[in-house]
Amino acid sequence: MRILYILNRIPLPLTDGGAICSYNSVKFLHAAGHEVHLLALNTNKHHQDPAQMLDVCTSIDAVDIVTDVRALDAARNLVFSRRPYIAERFHKEIFANLICATLHDEEFDVVHIDHTMIAWYVDAIRARVPKPPPIVLRTHNIEHIIQERLAAHERNPAKKWYRQFLARRMKAYETAYFPKFDAIMAITPEEQAMMRDMGYTGKTELIPAGVNIAEFSPKPSIQARSETLCYIGGMDWQPNIEAVQWCVREVLPLVRRMNPRVEMHIAGKRMSAELRAFGEAHGAFMHPDVPSAADFLQSHAILLVPLLSGGGMRLKIVEAMSLGMPIVSTRVGAEGIAVKHGESILLADTAQDVAHAITQLLHSPDLAQTLARNARKIALREYSWETIAQKMGLLYEQVRKESSKAQG
Repeated sequence: MRILYILNRIPLPLTDGGAICSYNSVKFLHAAGHEVHLLALNTNKHHQDPAQMLDVCTSIDAVDIVTDVRALDAARNLVFSRRPYIAERFHKEIFANLICATLHDEEFDVVHIDHTMIAWYVDAIRARVPKPPPIVLRTHNIEHIIQERLAAHERNPAKKWYRQFLARRMKAYETAYFPKFDAIMAITPEEQAMMRDMGYTGKTELIPAGVNIAEFSPKPSIQARSETLCYIGGMDWQPNIEAVQWCVREVLPLVRRMNPRVEMHIAGKRMSAELRAFGEAHGAFMHPDVPSAADFLQSHAILLVPLLSGGGMRLKIVEAMSLGMPIVSTRVGAEGIAVKHGESILLADTAQDVAHAITQLLHSPDLAQTLARNARKIALREYSWETIAQKMGLLYEQVRKESSKAQG
């Protein structure tokens, strides 16, 4: 199958969940025998040499774009636009022209648009390309939910108002654009249900993100250090920043009252000096850059995922499951993952309950081993990238057949 795969960024380096999901989706579709032709925005924040992707795709073309958040641009958007600013940053007419020219010049079986932030390029395709192939959207999050959750925990009144405003705009944007696609790949069942609650009645398929089983398998040479907790994620994403601040300020002191020797280790790319200083001031060990996420995870006793907001699916949980680690998470952090409290994970939402769950695992090695063993079985069964690429291919084939039938 020939797939035109449209990306909001070149998904490198593999240091955050969005990049890992996009990269491996492309890689394993290509490995399954599909022709995957990439068109990507090359953002200044994540700027990469497009040629690095040629090992995992058929071809790639990219357009440079500046997506920095700028106060003046946000103010202009507030007054003169009805589009959410966080999505408007990804609009570039040259990129729309490239997409449409490619579809004019070549034949494809399906168009894949990877991320809600670039959903509006569907308008250019529908308007300028006669009889385009079916168009599928991959949502990584329900974006307005993230803004609503961030607003709920925001202490600054001005920022709280703006996040609530942005949430309303983002919800209107998602409500308007979801029906323009022939199908949507939802990353979690919760988000699939949210789409229905928003009034979307079109075709959706639940296709989660996955884990590279070969990379995230336990190494006998690495032993977890006792009484250590860890958390890892992209530290330029606001829900992760919020999670770190809450964890070290509210949770860690309670854990240490019951377990004085506990260490908290936090890692993530693009960690600001301010966040690093905040964590260290509260007694956490901060690691702005680690060479291997798998080795970092396996060297600690428990993965803690203290997310209060955010959306989508936390790949680090699935990676820790594949490694056979015990995990404590908030319910928001574990959304969309096929785990059960008390069987393959411990779930807790208040600082007191999170601290109690951690203490349970520290004092009960048998429970920790049971959770870890069950979690690894789930990861192997449900979340290999080969399985996920197969599901994506089946959906493409379904919408291609439905489109051909509709066109006669």
